[in-house]
This record gives sequence, C-alpha cells and structure tokens, in this order.
Amino acid sequence: MDFERQRHRWSDGFLAAVRQRRFDGRAAQSERERMRTLVRDHVEAGAGFLIMTGLDAAEQDTYEQVLLWVSDALGTVMAQDKAGTRVRAVRNRGTTIGQGKSARYADSRHGGHLHTDGAERPFPLPDYFTLLCVRPAKTGGALRLVPVERIRARLADRPDVLAVLEQDFHFDRRGDQAPGEQATVRKPVLFTTDNDKHAVTYLRQYIEIGHSQPGAETLTPAQRRALDAFDSVLEDPASAIEGRMAAGELAVFNNLRILHGRTKFDDHADAARARLLYRTWIQRTPAVHDTDGQ
Repeated sequence: MDFERQRHRWSDGFLAAVRQRRFDGRAAQSERERMRTLVRDHVEAGAGFLIMTGLDAAEQDTYEQVLLWVSDALGTVMAQDKAGTRVRAVRNRGTTIGQGKSARYADSRHGGHLHTDGAERPFPLPDYFTLLCVRPAKTGGALRLVPVERIRARLADRPDVLAVLEQDFHFDRRGDQAPGEQATVRKPVLFTTDNDKHAVTYLRQYIEIGHSQPGAETLTPAQRRALDAFDSVLEDPASAIEGRMAAGELAVFNNLRILHGRTKFDDHADAARARLLYRTWIQRTPAVHDTDGQ
C-alpha cells in the first residue's frame, strides 16, 4: 500500500468552479459523483484513504467551503464537540496530549500516539474524517497510518489479546459529556460494524485517563498486556504507511479502519505561517458508498 498511489487530482472543471465560487453547477455535480466513486473504491474497499490534489494555495479563503462541500457529498457532517463545531482548526495550541480535562491530540505538536478520531465519544463514531492542509509544518508532521487489518493479522496468534480488546474499556470523554453524564464512555477497542467489517476505536492515553476516573475500574493486568501488544504493532515501522501532505491537499480517511498519527513537528515562529489543517467528521450515507449497492 503506497501513499503516493492514493493521490488523485481534482478535475479542471471543478477547479475552475472553485475559482468562481460555484458549487452548484454541472462541473461540481460531476465531481461530486466522481468523489463518491473514489471514496467507495479507495476509502471503503481499498487502502482506506485517498488524497485530492490541485487546490490553489493562493485561494485559501475557499478551503473551508470546499471541505464542507466534500463532506456534505459523503454524508452528514458531525459536531466534533458539545459546542457543535463542524470544521475544526487543527493546530498546535501548546498543550500535551491528555493535559487538563479537555486538551486533545490535535492541539499539540507531538508525534506518535496513533489513534482514531472521536475516541472520546460514544457510538456512533465518525465513519470518515477529512483533513485539508492549509499550511504544513516547517519540518516534520508527516502522517502515519496503520490499517486495523494489519493489526489483526499481526495479533492472529494471540487470541487472548484479541478477546480482551473486544471487551469494554473506559475512554475519557475529555470534558465533552453533557451535565450529569459520566466522565467516561465504555466501549471496546476492536469491534465489528453492522455489515460485519472489522473496526477500531483507540487512543491509549484516553483509556489510561478513563480508567483513573472516579468510579472506573483500574486496568487489569490482562488489559494492560492486551493494550501493550496492540501498541507494539502500532509502533512497528513495518506496520505503517507514511507520507506528508502539501498545502491544498484534502484527504479522506476511513476512521473505523485506519489508525493515524503524525511525526513530531517543528513550526514557524510566525503564527501566520504555522501548521494549520481543517478537519471534519462525517457519518456516511450507506446507500451512496456501499460497494454492493452500486
């Protein structure tokens, strides 16, 4: 599975429509259908992600509109927090993962910690997440991706580990719970979807914090062994696909199949040049993307 092979260029007609701010014309409609086909073939049935290229870095004022147009074409855009945020700016906010009650991985510049988006929330999880690169980091910040199928294959001779990972853990909510709700959500790391596909939800630090919350059970030795075995696969360079996004590239990921993270990055001191990506979470439209429905 090669990062470069997942790149696809927007059609010239669509790029012209973006420059004209026309997202309801024939070119946009044609690209909408092409985008759905690409997602079906690559994000659902293929590698689990794709990257669209060709947006003009000089037209960054169109980026959020393009991202929402794509997201709406693929399903329902989900709120990413209790404030209802639909497009989140992913940038270094000077925190560390798990800091305080609400700091998240996306708010830091640290690497590693491969995860899925929405690990802090109950089901339903985002089926897809998108990233649109506005500005890459000065150095570092490359994406690292690991498909859940590779993890299951590497742990196939450890049925005891897989069995534990299919049982519930406490995931910390990062302060996003409603008043009166528990500070954690219980769910398994590994599970199957309604159409019997293998899926994953994970961020180790959220589990560690969740099990330290009042009323939550301490992680058992068996649970720690299972999480350590899971992490050993994630941390093995042989498990990962790695690549760097450029300004103007828009990626769509299968959030239930792909764990992702990044390498540590160093940024420009000037905030106007610092690393910035836009992100959406999407609940898919099954009739549009099911491979047996086309």
